[in-house]
Amino acid sequence: MPAPLLVLTDFTPAADAALQYAAALAAQLKTPLVLLHVNRNSIFDPESFTGKLPQRTEGEIAVALDERMRGLTVPVVPAVASGRSTAAILEVVEQHRPALLVLGKPDVDELPDELVTTTSLDLLRESQYPLLVVPAGTKPVAPRCLTLAADNNPFQLAAPAKAVQEVLLALQAQLTVVHVAEPEDTDSCSAAVESVRAAGLLAGIEDTVRSRGVRSLDVAQGIAQGARAANAELVVVIARRHSVLGRLFHRSVTAQVIRHTRLPVLALPTAN
Repeated sequence: MPAPLLVLTDFTPAADAALQYAAALAAQLKTPLVLLHVNRNSIFDPESFTGKLPQRTEGEIAVALDERMRGLTVPVVPAVASGRSTAAILEVVEQHRPALLVLGKPDVDELPDELVTTTSLDLLRESQYPLLVVPAGTKPVAPRCLTLAADNNPFQLAAPAKAVQEVLLALQAQLTVVHVAEPEDTDSCSAAVESVRAAGLLAGIEDTVRSRGVRSLDVAQGIAQGARAANAELVVVIARRHSVLGRLFHRSVTAQVIRHTRLPVLALPTAN
């Protein structure tokens, strides 16, 4: 059986949207879903900082999971864990070894930037699995056009992230490598494309890959500009290990793209 997509749910509208998107993705990939609820409630809930977390019984959780699985056209395995969110998630991750972790992102106007950053940081740092963040309101359709943001520096994917190579191949989507350069520098994409190729991400799809250079002082904004120009429906970013572990992760390009883009973002952790 192919590796599943593990979808995190707190039963909010944003999580429901992420589940529908993941189901469309799973249908394209011909892979099952694991729908996980951590019984500490909302991963993204600002109330988690106030102690006002709502409590659900086991029966209420089972009913909520069943309601969300009903009507899906792909196989779904429900899962419930208890304890601190990240630790509980990791136990289920190790059991199922998913191709991707999928979570929903509420409207940015309703969600503190720091909370998105903290959740993403914890999952990327502790699991090193590819993390797909789906904004609220995203249409549940498998993407046909992707952009992959890359600089000129070589990288190697973390071992759990290498499954994404098969995901990119199975999607059969148009991929555009976007390289952002400062205004005074060349916007040639040759080195960026080579770094992506060397990491193994173009295996089987290289003949259809395009590239686009963008000049911008703000890398995150340049990535968004390149994604718009390529009509992208999903943005892939490289989450370098030093940024994920560093205290200034909230200033990293990965975090900025996750926080502010209106497109789904797939973050790929690196080994270096």
